[in-house]
Amino acid sequence: MENSTWKTRLLPLLITFVVVKLVHHLAGFDYDIFLEGVFTVRFLLDIGTWVAVYVVVSFLLKKVFPSKEATDK
Repeated sequence: MENSTWKTRLLPLLITFVVVKLVHHLAGFDYDIFLEGVFTVRFLLDIGTWVAVYVVVSFLLKKVFPSKEATDK
């Protein structure tokens, strides 16, 4: 796997997974899609948390590891 692919695709997902699990644990949030189904308030909270954390993590990683095009200018 190319180094930039690791930093832009896999690393944000791994960090997001850890942060979401930590936030859900600290908040006492437990959601099982197979037991509770989809399109419930808990489902929307779970998806919203994932999206929000992923956006923040991706933004921060782009600041820490800028692309070569951005650094060449």
